[in-house]
Amino acid sequence: MDKQILLKAINVIVGYQKPLTSEINFNCYSGELICVLGPNGTGKSTLFKSIAGLVSPLFGSIELLGKSIKEYSLKERAQNLTTVFMAHLLIPEMTVREYVSLGRTPYAGFLDARSEVDILAIQKALEDTRLTDFAERPMYALSDGERSRVFIARALAQEVKVLLLDEPTAFLDVPNTLFLFDLLKKIVRTKNNTLFLSTHNVDYAKRFADRILAFDGKGHVSLMDVNTAFESDFLHWIHG
Repeated sequence: MDKQILLKAINVIVGYQKPLTSEINFNCYSGELICVLGPNGTGKSTLFKSIAGLVSPLFGSIELLGKSIKEYSLKERAQNLTTVFMAHLLIPEMTVREYVSLGRTPYAGFLDARSEVDILAIQKALEDTRLTDFAERPMYALSDGERSRVFIARALAQEVKVLLLDEPTAFLDVPNTLFLFDLLKKIVRTKNNTLFLSTHNVDYAKRFADRILAFDGKGHVSLMDVNTAFESDFLHWIHG
């Protein structure tokens, strides 16, 4: 299957008033799982927000499917890209199925009705994340790890080209972390999309990533193949 450039960063500098990074340049292709590694406070979440169009980069431009992210309407953007932050606001009484169904909102028709396609996408997302048995459980009754899987299920139900997951394994134990990395690897292969996963699980990133977006903690950011990243000075901080 031919690789397509789904996301492009051109001379991007991110930050709030003051830059957190130097210029970032990369092309991201369909079928890639890209792990984002870097110390806290170096701009990883800010880059995600800039890619998602939630904040503007201080400099440069971001292209989604060959078009500037600024040119997309909110609905168009939501049909092509989604971001999962683990600190989502919740309605505690909402059930897991109801929350996952929010991923279909960008495709909703009159009065937000759900079509058969929507229902199938929601069910598939629940099955893929092993949440079928939890579907009617209220969100407040879930553990942090279970809730993390619900956030990801909602993103999967949205069926976008680019997924940005910010620390999705932060509350997961080892078996569930392994399951999640394996699931996400299969998703990018079968759906041919691009998935960014910010993580501190360095060993899992080395094992599952196709490439590494490395933050060196000094403002420099580079997208590299896995071996190059771990042999470079960009990841010096993992050794303490």
